[in-house]
Amino acid sequence: MIYFSDEALLKGLRNKRTDCIRQLYREFFPLAQSIVERNSGNYEDAEDIFQDGLIILYEKILSDSVSLKCSLKTYFYSICKNIWKQRLDRKWRLLYQDELVQEPSEEYDPLAFSIDEINLEKVRLYHQHFIDLPEDCQRILKMYLAQIPVKEIAVKMKFKNEAYAKTRKYLCKNMLRKRILKDPRYKMFFHYE
Repeated sequence: MIYFSDEALLKGLRNKRTDCIRQLYREFFPLAQSIVERNSGNYEDAEDIFQDGLIILYEKILSDSVSLKCSLKTYFYSICKNIWKQRLDRKWRLLYQDELVQEPSEEYDPLAFSIDEINLEKVRLYHQHFIDLPEDCQRILKMYLAQIPVKEIAVKMKFKNEAYAKTRKYLCKNMLRKRILKDPRYKMFFHYE
């Protein structure tokens, strides 16, 4: 089994190397699990926190905003700890907000989320509805997002012509959009009129 250094792991994650992701899971998942299970969570919560932590780490790697002044393990631990703390804070507010009597204050916002938490919720919302789409729609939209030309999409999907591929892409995109708009969480995280 190959062991990667912190720098090699960061580089491997940037390049989406599965062996680096496996090492992260093997070594770092127990960290997320201990944070969650020591603080009223369960295994499924730990899996969610770990995945969310990976997404944040990956986005930070892509934006070159990771400057390690500690080990990668410690850095990832703090990401997961912050995510779980935010989740517990939000859960507590939602469960007990009726019982709390608090004077309105400009400083206090009961639904304040960090930018990372909001972005994760948006990604979850999108992903949940994306995986519920028919498989052919998922394939079409993945190719579209990868900026594959419509003509090539038509060939890969064995459509009659390019116009039909455009129509199918539009229908799939519209189906996803409608599903997201119907989700009650949409209004919480997207503030469009």
